Amino acid sequence: MRKNKLDEMQLQKRNKIGNQAFMLLSYLLMIDIGLYGLGFRWLKYPTNVWIIMIACMTYYLIRIIWQSSYIGPQGSSKSSARKARYLMGAVGFVAGVTAFILQKSAANGDDNTAIILFVFSLVMLIIVVGVSIIAKWQNKDDNINL
Repeated sequence: MRKNKLDEMQLQKRNKIGNQAFMLLSYLLMIDIGLYGLGFRWLKYPTNVWIIMIACMTYYLIRIIWQSSYIGPQGSSKSSARKARYLMGAVGFVAGVTAFILQKSAANGDDNTAIILFVFSLVMLIIVVGVSIIAKWQNKDDNINL
């Protein structure tokens, strides 16, 4: 089992951000349920919940990356960058296959749920990668000794 080498302040920030993300998820789901009860349907049933969950998880990831509470200090960054690239490739492949299967299994032609989920997930993944790169650049600038 690998230990997460975060210090106490990072753990507190991470827990606080996780609590905020959970509360945001709860409130957004309650708003969605209320709007659904009033007759407003922005997406079909499983898709609307998945979009809200993906948005809240992306909020959580962006905030913990921005606060430098995602991972602790590591020895080699080359191997972790390589692992991240392989993981992103695998996630993209699985998302593409899933979108293809869901699109083929849709009964009628006007159901774009799979494409909506794929595009939304791809955009959120790009945002998280961008924030991760920016945070890495900020950490690099902070470690410069003059």
